[in-house]
Amino acid sequence: MNSPNSSPVLERSRELLEISYEKALVMYRQLPNVLIFTFAASSALMLYYRDIQQLWIWWGAMQLVGGLRLVSWWYWRNRWSKAGSLQQSNRATYLFIVLSLITGALWACFSVAFFPVSSASQRLVIALVMATVAAGSVNVLALAPWASRVFIALLIGPLVVMFASTGERDELVIAALGIALFIGLTGFARVASQSANHLLVMAQERNHKIASVFAQREALQRDKSSLQSQLAEKVETLEQEMTLKERYARELARVAALDSLTGLLNRSAFERELHQHLQERTKDLPLALVAVEVRRFDLIELQGARTSEQVLVTIANRLRDFGSGQLLLARTGSAEFAMVFCDPEQRWQDRGVFLRAALQRTIETDIGPVAVDVILGIATVDDDARDLETLSYRASIAKQDLRQRGAGGVAMFDAAMEVEIRRRQKLRFALHAALETRSLTLVFQPIEPCMTRVARKLEALLRWDDPELGTVSPALFIPVAEESGLILPLGRWVLLESCRAALSWPGDAVVSVNVSVQQILAGDLASDVRRALELTGLPSHRLEIEITESVFSRDIDIICTVLEQVRAMGVSIAIDDFGTGYSSLAYLRSLPVDVIKIDRCFIESLDPGARKLLLALFSMARGLGFKVVVEGVETAEQQNLLVAMGVDYLQGYLIARPMLAGDVVGWLNKQSPASHS
Repeated sequence: MNSPNSSPVLERSRELLEISYEKALVMYRQLPNVLIFTFAASSALMLYYRDIQQLWIWWGAMQLVGGLRLVSWWYWRNRWSKAGSLQQSNRATYLFIVLSLITGALWACFSVAFFPVSSASQRLVIALVMATVAAGSVNVLALAPWASRVFIALLIGPLVVMFASTGERDELVIAALGIALFIGLTGFARVASQSANHLLVMAQERNHKIASVFAQREALQRDKSSLQSQLAEKVETLEQEMTLKERYARELARVAALDSLTGLLNRSAFERELHQHLQERTKDLPLALVAVEVRRFDLIELQGARTSEQVLVTIANRLRDFGSGQLLLARTGSAEFAMVFCDPEQRWQDRGVFLRAALQRTIETDIGPVAVDVILGIATVDDDARDLETLSYRASIAKQDLRQRGAGGVAMFDAAMEVEIRRRQKLRFALHAALETRSLTLVFQPIEPCMTRVARKLEALLRWDDPELGTVSPALFIPVAEESGLILPLGRWVLLESCRAALSWPGDAVVSVNVSVQQILAGDLASDVRRALELTGLPSHRLEIEITESVFSRDIDIICTVLEQVRAMGVSIAIDDFGTGYSSLAYLRSLPVDVIKIDRCFIESLDPGARKLLLALFSMARGLGFKVVVEGVETAEQQNLLVAMGVDYLQGYLIARPMLAGDVVGWLNKQSPASHS
């Protein structure tokens, strides 16, 4: 049964497809018999006229067309009839008609070619065969009346003309009979076409009626079954609805309280449960909150989501094992966990150390073993910390103290931590304000060459005098700037102001600017240097960048890439405080460095052992092609020894103390051409 939503266009397309398919089906169903008759008739004529050699060509052409018709029949049966396409059905019908007309044309060629050389009896045989074939076409091409008429004309027309052209009475009679036969067959073809089309339409209507009846019956059965099923489902649903609602409510409450990955309590549920425990706690029950954090978890996340999830799940399971029977356990952040436990002996530090050792065991993942480092901040419940907010704050303070010291481990909260945290916060806010108001200043300390005709250098040093805090040492505010992210804008300001100050210095005096490893790892150092040189117009050979040995502990590949970019501009690179930290010969070979600065600790004592060490350092630097600067020169004895050893530059109070930018030009003008003492 047709859907009420079916459009008339779709209905019409379906009807055309069915009619076209039925026409093609009727034609191709008769084709095997037609081919057999055609083969038999053409072969009989060939035998009858066997003495005529040209007849073989005609017979071969007839069999070739018959073969093509056989191939078209095979395609119809195996492909076109199964395509269900109006285009394919029309194409099959068109091919059938074309090949039929070609066959008719071949029959006509036979009549035209062999009629003139035939006897009277042979002409009658030709007429009989053509009349038989033409009569058969009425039925075969009944669904294509125009093709049927053309086929009949091809077979009867040439014979009528040729019989009439002889002028003999008998053959004129045969020509007249051929005309009558043509008229009769064309009339029969019209009637046969009408009858066949009528039968097709009736069959189509009948099929539609039968399909409609069956569709209605099936629809009624489906409706009946659907009503029965709906009734049964309603009854069952009504019975289960209350049970399901209660189950869903319990499940939603459970899911809402748990972390989906680890199955631990989530932050909100943990805070709710902890608040309830604190309200119900008795004073003789010693409790502590332990905040656990996985350090540098971002590096683990770079290994993929699967690996990071396995690490978190393993840590959660180890916390469960350690905290079995404890009060609360939760995941409170991306890589943060919290535990509340009771210890009658109050050995909080020892328990924390044991817990950290358990958590730091290597974790097996899909990509192999992964090492983790965790920090633990512990806050105990006492008279001053009996609420959730205070406990969480103190545990966070303990963790922050570990972060600032750059160390892992376990930290118990004490008041001194809070004082230090607040002091650093105050420094951070004040430093931000100083950077905004440009209340920081630069001083420059000369670096004196030991050889003549060598340009002097001056190291830019940052100073900060705060109206409230007083003079703040760089050793205090530089770490605060690094941990707060202020080091990047601060470093850009120092670099730009140092280049601007150096532009006014006489000669080729070089300004040496310290940069933080964070400026290098951020990847912006090269663009900052280029911008400073372009804005000030300072030649690149008059700028030197100093880096500390801490760069050796970081990503050496990134550092080398950035420093190579800086060095390619013509800016020299120096390593500051050489020999006090992470230096290694392998790193020195790979880093694009021009100068090493020997730390003051190597010249504080000038005993024979210290002198041998200095000489070894100088020899190594010379062998690697570095210039050498020695810092902290404060006595003439130190100066004389270092000059004798062949040091390139000296820096220290003996040479000059740091001076304001306005005093540098005057100092440089007073100095004679660079020479050693």
